[in-house]
Amino acid sequence: MAFADTLEFLVLGSLWAFTIWRFATPQPPRGRAVRLVVMLAALSFTFNRREISFATDRLLHVADISVPLKNLATVAASAAMVHVTGLMPGPLADRPRLRRWAYALLAVTGVTMAVLFVLAPRSPARGDFVAEHAGTPLVTAYGVLTQFGLFVGLACCLALFHPAAGRAERGALRAGLRLLTAAALVGLLFIANRVAFQVSNALGSDVMNGPGAENLSRVILAAMLLLFAAGAALPAIGGLQRWLAHYAALQRLRPLWAASVAALPHVVLGDPPSRLADLLTLRGVDLRLYRRIIEIRDAQWELGQAQQAPPDADTSLVEQARALLRTGSVVATPDVAPTRRPGHNDPPDAPSASSM
Repeated sequence: MAFADTLEFLVLGSLWAFTIWRFATPQPPRGRAVRLVVMLAALSFTFNRREISFATDRLLHVADISVPLKNLATVAASAAMVHVTGLMPGPLADRPRLRRWAYALLAVTGVTMAVLFVLAPRSPARGDFVAEHAGTPLVTAYGVLTQFGLFVGLACCLALFHPAAGRAERGALRAGLRLLTAAALVGLLFIANRVAFQVSNALGSDVMNGPGAENLSRVILAAMLLLFAAGAALPAIGGLQRWLAHYAALQRLRPLWAASVAALPHVVLGDPPSRLADLLTLRGVDLRLYRRIIEIRDAQWELGQAQQAPPDADTSLVEQARALLRTGSVVATPDVAPTRRPGHNDPPDAPSASSM
C-alpha cells in the first residue's frame, strides 16, 4: 500500500473516531458546532477516496456524483466554521455583517458549483471530470470555486486559532491550537496546489498531471486533516485526564460518603446510588462529585463535626476532590443546580453552587 493510501486511511479513522466520540458525549453549543464541522470534513474526505467515490457513482447511477457531494460537504463545513467564529471569542465574533457576507458567498459558491456540475462533460469511467477535463473553462471555474469554499473555512480557522494560541497557557490547549493553526496553513498550501493544477492545464501544460503530483496533492490534503484531528483531540485528552481524576476521587470518597449518609440518610439529594451503579455510571462525573462533597459536608455539619477535623484520610479525600473541582471546574454544568434544604447552611469552606 502506498504511503498516500496509508496516510488517508489513518486520517479517515481519526476523523470518524473523533466524530463518533463527539456525538456520544454531551456538548455545549460550541461543541455541537465543532462536531458538525468535523463530521462534514469526515464525509468530504470519505467521498474523496477513489474506491468509495466510484462505488457511490455506480450506486446512484450518476457519473461523478461523488465529486459535488464531497465539495458541497466542504462548503457546508466552511459555513459551520463561520458559525463557530460567532460563538467563540475572536476578531469575527463581533462582526455579524461579515459573517452574513461569508454565508452568502458560500451559498452562491454551492449553487454555482451544482450548475457547473450539470453543464460539465462527465463519463462513468474511473476518475472524475475535474481530472479528465482539467483546464477547460467549466472545470477550471468549478475547481477554483471548490478551493474558494475551502479557503473561507481555513480563513476562519486562522482567525480563531492563531490569536487563541498566543493567549493560551502552556499545555494541551496551546499545543492543540498551534496544531490547528498549522493545519490551516497546510490547507492553504493544498489550495495553492489545486489552483496551480487547474491554471497550468488551462495554459496547456501537463507538468502537474503525473502520478507524483497527484500523490503530493493527496499527501498535503491528508496531512492537513490529520493535523486538524490531532489539534482537536489534544484538548479532549486534557478533558479525559480531568474526567479520570474526578472519577477516581468520586470512588475514593464513597466510603466516607456511605458512613456519613448511613447516619443521616436525608442529606442525600435523590436516591443513593448502589456500588455497582456508582462504578458503571460514566456520565455526569463532575456533578456527582460536587454533590457527594455537599452531602458529606451536610452530614458532618448536622452531626456537629464541622468544627472538628475528621480523620486524616477523610480530610485528604475531601480536600483532593474539592481541589479537583476548583482546578478543573464543573464541565457538565447541570440545567438546575441542586437546591439546598432550609436550615442547611454550608460551612465556610464548603463548595457552593455559586462558586462552581
